[in-house]
Amino acid sequence: MLENYSTLQFIVRGKIFKGFCMRIQDDFHETYAVVLDGYHSFCIWLDNKSKKWCASKNAAIDPDAIDEIINRISLPVS
Repeated sequence: MLENYSTLQFIVRGKIFKGFCMRIQDDFHETYAVVLDGYHSFCIWLDNKSKKWCASKNAAIDPDAIDEIINRISLPVS
Protein backbone atom coordinates (compact mmCIF):
# COMPACT_ATOMS: atom_id res chain seq x y z
CA MET A 1 0.00 0.00 0.00
CA LEU A 2 0.95 3.61 -0.50
CA GLU A 3 2.99 5.46 2.08
CA ASN A 4 1.61 8.75 3.46
CA TYR A 5 2.17 10.89 0.34
CA SER A 6 2.73 10.28 -3.35
CA THR A 7 2.83 12.46 -6.45
CA LEU A 8 0.65 11.42 -9.37
CA GLN A 9 1.21 11.88 -13.08
CA PHE A 10 -0.43 9.65 -15.66
CA ILE A 11 -2.25 9.73 -18.99
CA VAL A 12 -5.76 8.35 -19.52
CA ARG A 13 -7.43 8.58 -22.93
CA GLY A 14 -4.85 11.12 -24.08
CA LYS A 15 -5.40 13.46 -21.12
CA ILE A 16 -2.57 14.19 -18.68
CA PHE A 17 -3.42 14.07 -14.97
CA LYS A 18 -1.04 15.63 -12.43
CA GLY A 19 -1.37 16.01 -8.68
CA PHE A 20 -0.86 14.05 -5.50
CA CYS A 21 -2.57 11.76 -3.05
CA MET A 22 -2.10 11.67 0.67
CA ARG A 23 -3.17 9.13 3.26
CA ILE A 24 -5.49 10.73 5.81
CA GLN A 25 -6.46 9.62 9.30
CA ASP A 26 -9.65 7.58 9.23
CA ASP A 27 -10.50 5.12 11.98
CA PHE A 28 -12.78 3.07 9.73
CA HIS A 29 -11.11 2.81 6.30
CA GLU A 30 -7.79 3.12 4.52
CA THR A 31 -8.46 6.59 3.07
CA TYR A 32 -6.60 8.89 0.68
CA ALA A 33 -7.22 12.50 -0.28
CA VAL A 34 -6.61 13.06 -4.00
CA VAL A 35 -5.75 16.48 -5.45
CA LEU A 36 -5.41 16.78 -9.23
CA ASP A 37 -4.71 19.94 -11.23
CA GLY A 38 -7.99 21.27 -12.66
CA TYR A 39 -10.29 19.13 -10.48
CA HIS A 40 -11.92 19.42 -7.09
CA SER A 41 -10.23 17.27 -4.47
CA PHE A 42 -11.89 14.00 -3.53
CA CYS A 43 -11.31 10.92 -1.40
CA ILE A 44 -10.71 7.28 -2.25
CA TRP A 45 -11.03 4.60 0.42
CA LEU A 46 -10.97 0.84 0.84
CA ASP A 47 -14.27 -0.39 2.26
CA ASN A 48 -13.49 -2.84 5.06
CA LYS A 49 -16.61 -4.96 4.56
CA SER A 50 -16.67 -5.36 0.78
CA LYS A 51 -12.87 -5.01 0.31
CA LYS A 52 -13.62 -2.75 -2.68
CA TRP A 53 -12.20 0.71 -3.40
CA CYS A 54 -14.71 3.57 -3.39
CA ALA A 55 -14.49 7.21 -4.48
CA SER A 56 -16.34 10.30 -3.29
CA LYS A 57 -19.58 11.06 -5.09
CA ASN A 58 -18.18 14.49 -6.01
CA ALA A 59 -15.25 12.98 -7.92
CA ALA A 60 -16.14 14.57 -11.28
CA ILE A 61 -13.41 12.74 -13.16
CA ASP A 62 -13.28 10.00 -15.78
CA PRO A 63 -13.85 6.60 -14.10
CA ASP A 64 -10.77 5.26 -15.91
CA ALA A 65 -8.67 7.94 -14.17
CA ILE A 66 -10.09 6.87 -10.80
CA ASP A 67 -9.19 3.27 -11.65
CA GLU A 68 -5.63 4.36 -12.47
CA ILE A 69 -5.32 6.15 -9.12
CA ILE A 70 -6.67 3.12 -7.27
CA ASN A 71 -4.19 0.87 -9.09
CA ARG A 72 -1.33 3.12 -8.00
CA ILE A 73 -2.57 3.33 -4.41
CA SER A 74 -3.05 -0.41 -4.05
CA LEU A 75 0.35 -1.48 -5.40
CA PRO A 76 2.61 -2.97 -2.75
CA VAL A 77 5.40 -0.67 -1.61
CA SER A 78 8.79 -2.04 -2.63
